[in-house]
Amino acid sequence: MSQVLHLSPAGSDQHDGRKPDQAFASLQRAVDAGYEASRKTGNSHILILVAQGRYKGQTTIADSPPAGTHLEIRAASPTGTAPTFDGTGTAGTWFVLKGATKKGARVTFRGLDIRNYRTAISLNGNRDNVNTFLTGTTIEDMTFDTIGQVAAPKSPPSTAAIRLVNARQNSIRNNRFVNIRNFKSCGNLHAIYLAHHASGNVIEDNDFENTCGSPIRIRDSSNNNIASNNTFRQADYPAIFDEWYCDRSKNPRCTKQSGECPSWGNIYSGNTVERSHAKAMSRPVLVHAPQIRAGCAAPDAAGRRPQAPR
Repeated sequence: MSQVLHLSPAGSDQHDGRKPDQAFASLQRAVDAGYEASRKTGNSHILILVAQGRYKGQTTIADSPPAGTHLEIRAASPTGTAPTFDGTGTAGTWFVLKGATKKGARVTFRGLDIRNYRTAISLNGNRDNVNTFLTGTTIEDMTFDTIGQVAAPKSPPSTAAIRLVNARQNSIRNNRFVNIRNFKSCGNLHAIYLAHHASGNVIEDNDFENTCGSPIRIRDSSNNNIASNNTFRQADYPAIFDEWYCDRSKNPRCTKQSGECPSWGNIYSGNTVERSHAKAMSRPVLVHAPQIRAGCAAPDAAGRRPQAPR
């Protein structure tokens, strides 16, 4: 069975969320109530229906959700103006999913407008423990507008609109990314950042416009990801789909104690690049650190690193 909860700008966190006229006001309250009920009833599907309107300055953290729980957050109406979560330049990350253990908890986001946040979504598995990962999240039909330091000038630079750390088999489809920028260190901000064993993810049919770092960055043993049928416009960086890792033998600022490794088997296919940096248009794929440090190897004999089209 599914548990259905409602969210509205006119709601109250004193409500029970079970009917539209008893909607919650904050997504955090709705998520907490859904997970609490799931622990009691065993319902694995929590559906949060978000009414149209503007939700100001909200941030949500889903920390160690119940095993196997599917949290679905979507617009209550499939037509009309999408519900908008507006960070108003003061909020950090709109939604953070954490996983202390491999529990199979997942989230679906659909049909929402997220804007004016430093980071939109962060899926945080454990970067140091390869077996502690998140999986099965879907991000679909979303708009991410004005994400990064451009939304919060007094904050430190951002590194991602959507960040995946040791998060696997996730789907990012049919979304729009626009104005993904920092004022400082703009080249370090990516629309989608796949890091530390973030493998097997699918990025397809998305639109990217006005970005300053590489729109898709791959880092540290993030293997077999696919970026296909996306459109990139006004990309300032000289690459669209790039791979990098922090080599401790060459860079004393690397922070991962076990060291990082190259990524393998990633595919860039059927994408369109328009009105962007000349190098990004002619050779959209880039490997920043072609050397392979001692202790790193391809996961299988057929593995290869991203290569620029010939």
